[in-house]
Amino acid sequence: MKKSTSSHRPTQNGQFVLTSGRGEKISAVEGLKLSQRMGIILKESRERGLSGDERRALIKDQVTRKK
Repeated sequence: MKKSTSSHRPTQNGQFVLTSGRGEKISAVEGLKLSQRMGIILKESRERGLSGDERRALIKDQVTRKK
């Protein structure tokens, strides 16, 4: 009997894409969740269409500003 090799991720390039939804599920298993403040920051950055690097810079700026 042949085992099924289908998966829910694209295998064209052999890479696993970690989306925010998948990241949230992984974090939930670890007992972690976003603070309300970080949730707002991430939501706004998605709405503004920022790239990953721009989002990281925004988060870093927000964290250093808090101190």
